[in-house]
Amino acid sequence: MLDVKNLSFQYPHATNKALNQVSFAVNQGEIISIIGESGSGKSTLLKLIYGLEDFIEGEIFWGQKKLLGPAFNIIPGHKMMKYVAQDYDLLDFVTVGENVGKYLSNFDLETKQSQIDEALRVVEMLDLKDEFPNKLSGGQRQRVSIARALAQKPEVLLLDEPFSNLDQTLKLSIRERILDWCKLHHITVIFTTHDLEDALYTSDRILVLQKGRNLQFEEVEKIRNKPYNSYVAKLFGFVNLLEVGIFNHLKLNEIDKLNYFQLVYPEEIWVHDDGEFMGEIIDCKFQGRDYLIRFISNGQKMVCYFPFKFKVGSKFKFSVPVDRIIKA
Repeated sequence: MLDVKNLSFQYPHATNKALNQVSFAVNQGEIISIIGESGSGKSTLLKLIYGLEDFIEGEIFWGQKKLLGPAFNIIPGHKMMKYVAQDYDLLDFVTVGENVGKYLSNFDLETKQSQIDEALRVVEMLDLKDEFPNKLSGGQRQRVSIARALAQKPEVLLLDEPFSNLDQTLKLSIRERILDWCKLHHITVIFTTHDLEDALYTSDRILVLQKGRNLQFEEVEKIRNKPYNSYVAKLFGFVNLLEVGIFNHLKLNEIDKLNYFQLVYPEEIWVHDDGEFMGEIIDCKFQGRDYLIRFISNGQKMVCYFPFKFKVGSKFKFSVPVDRIIKA
């Protein structure tokens, strides 16, 4: 449905490319998250797809139609897409409802009001329909901006950090309502995020960018279980990047030892009395359902989860049952 091929882009006066040979294809109705550290090119990629910037190399296809940037279009952007930036772009002198209906046809006002109400209901803002945006919080303005895009029922919805200003308790329900609604209406969603949970629990596939390059694009389970390198692994939170050969049976030469790690996620460390390794606790933090244990073993600092609290300085036995090796 959407095919991005070898896309490259460089901002004026910049020394490096913001995007460099990025390629990926998206199916109709898929939810794709784009992750990567700040400056990796996430927001730039959305702008290029929507047609707000002119790329210097590559192609973007919507089905059989080639998409081009503002140099080739009188009005930037593409009709089948809606893009929600981080600045929200709301009009403060008209109501929330009027903002949401800004781009809807006035031919059938009853249908228009129904579309406005439906979109506001999805983002749980219907009760503030008659308020003015300048009276709203940042999170509420963000939801109004998303509702305006939903009301138009685009074929592709591009969201730049769409849940960044939402309170955690509200975020969980709003995130599910928005993405479930898009799935119901077969709307393809591509969104950027810094939040691990946004990417893991809502995406069909994840695109990982590093310094403008596409490192990995796969299903959620594959990308976490087999990350391309340590950069990808660390985007998913706490990880153990261990020297190869200490907690597994694989031996590498001295050169390869510098280029590879044994990757072990905290939940993969098995704490039990018959463990073959000994660890000493250096920190223990409660985090809700369990404790995050920081410990040291064979000169390696590590983390694991455990349902009970350990005293700092105490020792325990554990096993490392995975032999996953990844690039440094």
